[in-house]
Amino acid sequence: MTHRARRTAALLVGAVTTLLAAGLAAVPATLATGAPCEVRYRVTTEWGGGSTTEVTVTNNGSTAVDGWALGWSFPADQRVTDAWNATLTQAGAAVTAVNVAYNRTIPAGGSTSFGFNATHSGGNTTPTAFTLNGTPCGGTSPTTTTTSPTTTTTTPPPVAENLALGKPATASSAESTALAAAQAVDGDPGTRWGSAYSDPQWLQVDLGAVHPIAQVTLRWEAAYARAFTVQASADGTTWTTLHSTTTGAGGTQELGVTGSGRYVRVTGTTRYNTAWGYSLYELEVYRTPPPPGPGPSCGQAPADAGANSKARNLLCYLRTHSYISGQTDVPDAERVQSMTGRYPAIVAFDFMEYTRGSVQTQSVIDWFRARKGIVTFQWHWYCPRGGNYAAPCDFVPDLTNPSSKLRQDVELVVRELKKLGDAGIPVLFRPLHESNNNYMWWTKKGPDAYKQLWRLVFDRAQAAGVDNVLWVFNGMASGQSTPLSTWYPGDAYADLVTSDYFQSSSDFTTAKAVGNGKTVAVAETFSPLDPSSEPPWSYSVVWASRDWAASGKDVPALWRRAMADPRTISIDQLPDITAW
Repeated sequence: MTHRARRTAALLVGAVTTLLAAGLAAVPATLATGAPCEVRYRVTTEWGGGSTTEVTVTNNGSTAVDGWALGWSFPADQRVTDAWNATLTQAGAAVTAVNVAYNRTIPAGGSTSFGFNATHSGGNTTPTAFTLNGTPCGGTSPTTTTTSPTTTTTTPPPVAENLALGKPATASSAESTALAAAQAVDGDPGTRWGSAYSDPQWLQVDLGAVHPIAQVTLRWEAAYARAFTVQASADGTTWTTLHSTTTGAGGTQELGVTGSGRYVRVTGTTRYNTAWGYSLYELEVYRTPPPPGPGPSCGQAPADAGANSKARNLLCYLRTHSYISGQTDVPDAERVQSMTGRYPAIVAFDFMEYTRGSVQTQSVIDWFRARKGIVTFQWHWYCPRGGNYAAPCDFVPDLTNPSSKLRQDVELVVRELKKLGDAGIPVLFRPLHESNNNYMWWTKKGPDAYKQLWRLVFDRAQAAGVDNVLWVFNGMASGQSTPLSTWYPGDAYADLVTSDYFQSSSDFTTAKAVGNGKTVAVAETFSPLDPSSEPPWSYSVVWASRDWAASGKDVPALWRRAMADPRTISIDQLPDITAW
């Protein structure tokens, strides 16, 4: 909300799980003697000196486990820093994870999962022995069971093979040895090829033999090509153009082509408004196109080509429904329910205090599990150089320095988005909001720096495997000195176009004109929409109740009118998001 003081810590329900230094209450029920169990311990993300781990506990016994504690010892110097879906305590190397209320019971044959972040100065060696309520969960492997496994061999279904994966790659230049051509064909979304800072530049892969080519996928970093060609050759001398454009949008570009060749070359001739070179996370080549991602198709593919089924289902639900109700802050959503008898379908949370140490993700997970509503996050990002979200901030959209405070802030939020995804929660993420109002620090350098920063956040989420997010672009459809469209980061980086809405009759049409057929919604408004008179926005989120009176409207009465209209969608009318 523009030009208003923000409350700093009243956005979430409950308290974040506290990591105790020592001590653990007795678990009221124990696993029957000899009952088999299985543990899957998977490190999902690693960065310098830290990691994120997902743990799945399966009860292979014939009776349910009612109340559980999983124990293990770290073989290295790992220290747990925070956790979700369980309460973790650590004494020396010994760690115990105890259930929370909603996953207390593990049915016979069922599983439950939790996760944690840890720091370490040495290696991140995997534990090899686990106990469930004091009973060993197998031998020396985290995935070994106490029963003799039955080995079966199955033939996997045919998949579209990436012909470029691991093949020899060359380039016209490389910014450094760490950004060599081979980094773009190694299958690692966190590594990349980076060229010298001039035009033109090319990247080439040798497929080893002539193959038919049906698709070339380019996964650009923020420094992408505006104009480029994709060519194929049987001998590396005579080239055939498979694709050419002067309006490249960056992001992930899945190019359907027709041709054949042993060599595939991408040549950039014009960089997108940057002093950097060209940069590709991955160059992929396919004989047959990979199948579409999981989930329904509703005429709009997600910006993230790897979006999971929950994100895709949410996108289709938003695209095919209107007047979905939303409210900022859980206490205010409960206030709406007390006034109207109906609870808003969407609740908006905020990453604002996260970079100052107040990580409250578990509270959001608790709310989702209790309410099964739609989660949206905005981010009132404190200036990495000091000051609040509206402070003067001489920021640099830093693409090269992972130790900068700006990058550290981004990585922190990306990890929390990943936690939400690991908990099965799709998220409407609205970063860098109110783009064209020149109030927030990320808007003060103009549209080009803004879009570069947006793409950096997007790219870091992609590199971390965040697949549960829909990207919500936001600004003001009217009343600003520059139009909303000027700030739009591109179709490859956004799923929804939203406006802060103060009931200008043209706002809906203006928002619809931004992007190529994106779903439109109201990210902030002073009062709920009246379906009998307002345009069919997909959803709207009413700003905090402390500003209801300042809006000059009788907001409680407007809420009662909106919720009395059967066209307004409340939380009880949502499909079961956990089943998506």
